[in-house]
Amino acid sequence: MSRSTGLFVTEAQCAERMGLTTEQFNLALPAARKAGFPSPDPLFANRRYWPAVKAWLDRRYDLNQVGDMTAPPGLDGPENWES
Repeated sequence: MSRSTGLFVTEAQCAERMGLTTEQFNLALPAARKAGFPSPDPLFANRRYWPAVKAWLDRRYDLNQVGDMTAPPGLDGPENWES
Protein backbone atom coordinates (compact mmCIF):
# COMPACT_ATOMS: atom_id res chain seq x y z
CA MET A 1 0.00 0.00 0.00
CA SER A 2 1.43 3.39 -0.95
CA ARG A 3 1.43 6.18 1.57
CA SER A 4 -1.36 8.69 1.06
CA THR A 5 -0.48 12.37 0.80
CA GLY A 6 -4.06 13.59 1.22
CA LEU A 7 -5.03 15.91 4.06
CA PHE A 8 -8.09 13.90 5.10
CA VAL A 9 -7.20 10.32 5.98
CA THR A 10 -9.11 7.14 6.71
CA GLU A 11 -8.63 5.26 9.96
CA ALA A 12 -6.28 2.84 8.18
CA GLN A 13 -4.23 5.67 6.62
CA CYS A 14 -4.04 7.47 9.97
CA ALA A 15 -2.83 4.30 11.66
CA GLU A 16 -0.27 3.70 8.91
CA ARG A 17 1.12 7.24 9.17
CA MET A 18 1.44 6.77 12.92
CA GLY A 19 3.27 3.47 12.43
CA LEU A 20 0.46 1.36 13.90
CA THR A 21 -1.69 -1.45 12.64
CA THR A 22 -5.38 -0.64 12.32
CA GLU A 23 -6.03 -2.94 15.28
CA GLN A 24 -3.47 -1.10 17.46
CA PHE A 25 -4.94 2.25 16.39
CA ASN A 26 -8.49 1.15 17.28
CA LEU A 27 -7.34 -0.11 20.69
CA ALA A 28 -5.65 3.22 21.49
CA LEU A 29 -8.47 5.37 20.10
CA PRO A 30 -10.78 5.53 23.16
CA ALA A 31 -7.99 6.86 25.40
CA ALA A 32 -6.72 9.19 22.65
CA ARG A 33 -10.23 10.64 22.19
CA LYS A 34 -10.42 11.38 25.93
CA ALA A 35 -7.12 13.25 25.57
CA GLY A 36 -8.46 15.41 22.72
CA PHE A 37 -7.53 13.37 19.63
CA PRO A 38 -9.15 14.96 16.55
CA SER A 39 -12.52 13.54 15.53
CA PRO A 40 -13.44 12.46 12.03
CA ASP A 41 -15.13 15.21 10.01
CA PRO A 42 -18.54 14.21 8.59
CA LEU A 43 -18.19 16.85 5.87
CA PHE A 44 -15.15 15.02 4.48
CA ALA A 45 -16.39 11.41 4.41
CA ASN A 46 -15.72 10.91 8.16
CA ARG A 47 -12.00 11.21 7.66
CA ARG A 48 -9.54 12.82 10.05
CA TYR A 49 -7.64 15.97 9.12
CA TRP A 50 -4.03 14.77 9.18
CA PRO A 51 -2.41 18.13 10.11
CA ALA A 52 -4.66 18.22 13.21
CA VAL A 53 -3.64 14.68 14.13
CA LYS A 54 0.04 15.57 13.70
CA ALA A 55 -0.41 18.76 15.77
CA TRP A 56 -2.08 16.71 18.52
CA LEU A 57 0.83 14.26 18.53
CA ASP A 58 3.37 17.11 18.58
CA ARG A 59 1.62 18.72 21.57
CA ARG A 60 1.42 15.36 23.34
CA TYR A 61 5.18 14.94 23.03
CA ASP A 62 6.03 18.61 23.74
CA LEU A 63 7.39 19.33 20.28
CA ASN A 64 7.16 22.98 19.28
CA GLN A 65 6.70 23.82 15.64
CA VAL A 66 8.38 26.80 13.98
CA GLY A 67 5.85 29.61 14.13
CA ASP A 68 3.97 27.96 17.00
CA MET A 69 2.67 30.88 19.04
CA THR A 70 2.53 28.72 22.18
CA ALA A 71 6.28 28.14 22.03
CA PRO A 72 8.39 30.43 24.18
CA PRO A 73 10.05 33.14 22.11
CA GLY A 74 13.78 32.86 21.49
CA LEU A 75 14.50 36.44 22.57
CA ASP A 76 13.22 38.21 25.68
CA GLY A 77 14.13 41.75 24.58
CA PRO A 78 17.06 43.97 23.68
CA GLU A 79 20.31 43.37 25.51
CA ASN A 80 21.85 46.14 27.59
CA TRP A 81 25.61 45.63 27.42
CA GLU A 82 26.58 48.83 29.26
CA SER A 83 25.35 47.92 32.76
